[in-house]
Amino acid sequence: MAHPSLKITYFDMPGRAELTRLALFVSDIPFEDERLTGEQFGARKPSLPFKQLPTLTVNGEVLAQSHPMARYAASLGGLYPAADPLAAYRIDEILAANQDVLNAMIAAMFTRDLDKKPELIKELVETKLPQMLPCIEARLPTTKYFLGDKLSLADIDLYLSYTNLSSGKWEGIPKTLVDGYPRWKALSASVAAHPRVEAWNAKHPAH
Repeated sequence: MAHPSLKITYFDMPGRAELTRLALFVSDIPFEDERLTGEQFGARKPSLPFKQLPTLTVNGEVLAQSHPMARYAASLGGLYPAADPLAAYRIDEILAANQDVLNAMIAAMFTRDLDKKPELIKELVETKLPQMLPCIEARLPTTKYFLGDKLSLADIDLYLSYTNLSSGKWEGIPKTLVDGYPRWKALSASVAAHPRVEAWNAKHPAH
């Protein structure tokens, strides 16, 4: 079956587009990976559906919102079980939980009240994340992937979230913060060892 013409537009960073990029790349679905500078985004912003990135252009139609983009991409590649509503729900639950974690991190790191920033980061690391991350760990199986032996969108999202949390790039968040979550760690390692994920990372070492 021929795939639609696809173009992902975002900045030259993983961010909110990486889940869709990887979902397509892992499934060997061709797409244009358009990466804008801040200046280019500013010029294009007025024409974007929600005045923000990322967008996914499908056969010329510009669509937006990162999670719907990722689910669509995953559906094309068999990584999202649209025909199994309960399995799809389980995947959506993981995506939402990881988004909650990211939102909490962004709220602390990018607060406009710089005087409160150290206090917010301390609360994030000592209280909020220790409450949120065990909930994700508790939802994970002991199988290779989230739905058993077959890679799904949840696995890619869990891998990206784990990698982000352990990157050392976030102020005040130690790389070891997620070491205490063995199921999450093992699942992320399985995704990292996937040949297509290895190929993607080799092409984008700065990520």
